[in-house]
Amino acid sequence: MVERTADQRIRTTEWEDIQYGHGNRVGNYATNELEILAQKIADENVNACLKVYDPNEERVRDKMERGGYETELQLGEPNTGGDTADNVMDDDDEDEVLLAFRRKRMAELRQQQEAQRFGVLRHISGSDYMSEVTESSAANWVIALLVKPGNGDSEKLLSVMRVVAQRYCEVKFLSMISTEAIKNFPDRHLPCVLFYKEKKLQQQLTELTPWRSRDKQISLNSVERVLHRYGVIRNEEFEAEEGED
Repeated sequence: MVERTADQRIRTTEWEDIQYGHGNRVGNYATNELEILAQKIADENVNACLKVYDPNEERVRDKMERGGYETELQLGEPNTGGDTADNVMDDDDEDEVLLAFRRKRMAELRQQQEAQRFGVLRHISGSDYMSEVTESSAANWVIALLVKPGNGDSEKLLSVMRVVAQRYCEVKFLSMISTEAIKNFPDRHLPCVLFYKEKKLQQQLTELTPWRSRDKQISLNSVERVLHRYGVIRNEEFEAEEGED
């Protein structure tokens, strides 16, 4: 479990900070690198993109401050700093490798961040419907559950959807009090699930019946099958079964 401070910041040790300064992701940096970097940027109040610390960056920056790389030198001719054109060319090659590595690492972090952008079923208020559901569906699926506290069927579907949200982090799962989202929404239609994509309502399922398996049970498998059928998630097992049919 990640240790946090009273204001919910991830706590790192001095040893972890030193190791990360040398380019080694250990401890909390290994599992929560993006969040820790975000904390540091917030502390410095810097409006910049997140990036991984490069232990060679200071050397490169210092060289640039000294006037950059001497591209006009002839092969073997020394410059005032004691470098030869051969050495400068070697430095250029080394820096290109470092730059390529940094680009690759940033791409990996972006993919990781994108894959982990959701991963939890969040409860929102009805006033956030437009921003959290309609507008947010421009880039990905949004599954919104209209529920009511104490409603047995709502609780059954919510318990399964929470697990589904953890398994399919690319989909945004939300829940709302039904009457906050839609005034005078009838309890007999609970739970009601809204499927949003590209800022449009693509599908609406009411009550538990559509989510039940053939033996009338609500399970992770039965719920995922419905989401797969409507293209919200992709499940290779279900695709294989469809191919056999």
